Amino acid sequence: MLALYLLLPRLVDTQETLQYVSRARYALLVLAVLLEVAALAGYANLFRYILRVLDIRMRLREVWAITLSGLAVSHILSAGGVGGWVVTYNALMKHKVPHGIIFVAIAAQQFFNYVVLWFFFALAILYLILVRGSDSIFGYLVGIVLIVLILWLTLYGVYLYNRPTRLRLRVTQVAHAVNRLWRREVIRERHVDGWIDNLLIGMRRMVRHRGSFRTTLMLAAVFWFFDALCLWVTFQAFGYTVGLGHLLVAYVVAYSIGTLAPTPGGLGAIEGLMIALFVSFGVPSAVAVAVVLVYRIINFWLPIPPGFVAYAIVRPGRKPIPDGEWQAAASEAPEGLSGRRPDRP
Repeated sequence: MLALYLLLPRLVDTQETLQYVSRARYALLVLAVLLEVAALAGYANLFRYILRVLDIRMRLREVWAITLSGLAVSHILSAGGVGGWVVTYNALMKHKVPHGIIFVAIAAQQFFNYVVLWFFFALAILYLILVRGSDSIFGYLVGIVLIVLILWLTLYGVYLYNRPTRLRLRVTQVAHAVNRLWRREVIRERHVDGWIDNLLIGMRRMVRHRGSFRTTLMLAAVFWFFDALCLWVTFQAFGYTVGLGHLLVAYVVAYSIGTLAPTPGGLGAIEGLMIALFVSFGVPSAVAVAVVLVYRIINFWLPIPPGFVAYAIVRPGRKPIPDGEWQAAASEAPEGLSGRRPDRP
């Protein structure tokens, strides 16, 4: 992670890179920061809209605090953003939101946010194959496999949603396997039915809410649009104009693959992929290094300090699971949807 930031300037002309930085138009860098704020606003409003669809009313200030604190933690800790999800989960628990509904809210935010990225990732892979010839198919095999895997997981999720009994069975099996692996009750299996009931309730609310899919996709697109625009303005700040097609391909491929890296927020992997792709598209290496590193300072590092301030406001301490929650969920769950197994003696 640190190696990229320390070694890349040594792999290119350091003096030339510093000259680009010294000649940067700082007014445009300020604009890039404002565009990143707009991207975060889109991300926060995506989450707020999903919460509203799920009948969870929260003030914009609270949603902003949860969003920023979750991002700050996910940018510091590894494990693919799980730390940020835990912060969000515990913060919503303080508002007495049922576990299953919280899971739907977090999963929907991530799904709609990344389904936009995955769509353009598929187009980017197709573009690279067409432009660079069929001989490059093997070079993009990882991307092709990733697209197929994402499609399979999505279809399997839809399959389980339409078969609640099988969904309960799979979740129970996963919970049992996790508990056996850790040799203690990490997941309380007696709560699985209640969680699934709340999960199905939340998913039904999402499906039945008119225009919810269109609005969530639009808000997710707002996030990616302003973030990509931040990168483009950063290029302009360094006096270099990159082709829109090349910028979008490098951006989409870097984020789609780089976010799978074990580092927090894909740190190191995203920068490395972006720089390599921009250089392959003819961008001078000194420009590519300067632009990408400054962009990632704006995109990755700057949100962390306000995120920790927001964390102090949210204070997402863990709360025990109310024993009566799963019974309450069972009474609310539609009978035809629940697929609940008979109570065990």
